[in-house]
Amino acid sequence: MKSFNHDTGAYAFVGLLLATVWAIPLAVFLHRDAHGSQMELPRCDEARSLDQVRGALEAQGGRTVLGLYAASEAIGGVNRDYRRCTATVATSDGEVHLRFIIGWHDRRNGIPFWTGESLLPPP
Repeated sequence: MKSFNHDTGAYAFVGLLLATVWAIPLAVFLHRDAHGSQMELPRCDEARSLDQVRGALEAQGGRTVLGLYAASEAIGGVNRDYRRCTATVATSDGEVHLRFIIGWHDRRNGIPFWTGESLLPPP
């Protein structure tokens, strides 16, 4: 039977220590690279965009939005700083064509904003 060599444990410890020393800068580099590349704005037809627009319309107009569909990008801004979008909103009063914009509130942290027209009050 072979006896345990205490040097093996020391070598394993030093190996794990060196692996950790190399892994931390690699993780920082990969994380920096992910945020270093230009982030893309949410698309006009993404669920997050449609939820934001629906919530804003309901808060501003006081009416329930039954549907929000046919969202598409009308014009993209220079360097993708904003997207101009159109969509159709269905309420109990009928359908309305709506324009809204998606832009950067904080590009570095990936926080967009949505702004646009509100529904007109019913006659």
